[in-house]
Amino acid sequence: MIIGLVVHPERLRATEVLKEVLDGAAARNLRFVAAADDAADLPGVETGRLESAELILSIGGDGTVLEAVKRALPTGLPVLGINLGRVGFLAEIEVSQIAETLDRLEAGQWEVEERMTLKAEVEDGQTVHGLNDIVISKRMVNRLASLAVSVDGLPFRTYRADGMVVASATGSTAYSFSAGGPAVDPSLRAIFMTAVAPHSLFSRTLVFDADRVLGFVAGSDRPVGVEVDATDLGELKAGQAVQVTAGDMTARFATFGVRRFPHTLQHKLGLDGD
Repeated sequence: MIIGLVVHPERLRATEVLKEVLDGAAARNLRFVAAADDAADLPGVETGRLESAELILSIGGDGTVLEAVKRALPTGLPVLGINLGRVGFLAEIEVSQIAETLDRLEAGQWEVEERMTLKAEVEDGQTVHGLNDIVISKRMVNRLASLAVSVDGLPFRTYRADGMVVASATGSTAYSFSAGGPAVDPSLRAIFMTAVAPHSLFSRTLVFDADRVLGFVAGSDRPVGVEVDATDLGELKAGQAVQVTAGDMTARFATFGVRRFPHTLQHKLGLDGD
């Protein structure tokens, strides 16, 4: 079995865990490959095309999982994450489970779970898919962003806020949650829009059907930027729009069938300690 690798490039702990993974693979029928730019910095890992793998293993935090998903989306490969972060909603495997995980991978004892993605289309600009969220936010510290929001092409309202987070159910436990949004079972197909520090009495998260089209137009005198899963797409010019919809691609995760949202929420947020 060939497994693709995406490893956090700066964490010493990631290198240590990678060695443990490779040592375990040597005793099993497992091979690991990484893209040429990555393999040069990963001793013992073959250089190869990720498309040749059956799945992609990420070693790091949720940010590393997002990078792995970004690379996996065009190929349809599932992603499995070893968690080195503090919380790790996206990474299913803890370091203590590496040996068991390698055994299950060798035996083919894993399933695939599909997740909805989001798509950002910048007017006269890029079109990018993401798993967690699309953030349209202010670029000037002392000034609020002004964003005219539309739904299915019809004007909805103009928000003055630090920004807007448009999240998938998967991304509901990331920035959206920090901004006051709900924690949502990632299997749901819906779009969640949350204003960040709005200058308004109305600050509730709005939940839209996955078929809705949300539009955001930048105000005339307040520059705003667009990020997809923390990747900066640049700044919107005055009057320029970004359209957000459910994505055309589906993110796929390898799972051993042990991840259930209520339990994950309990464990990751410490709700099981009361």
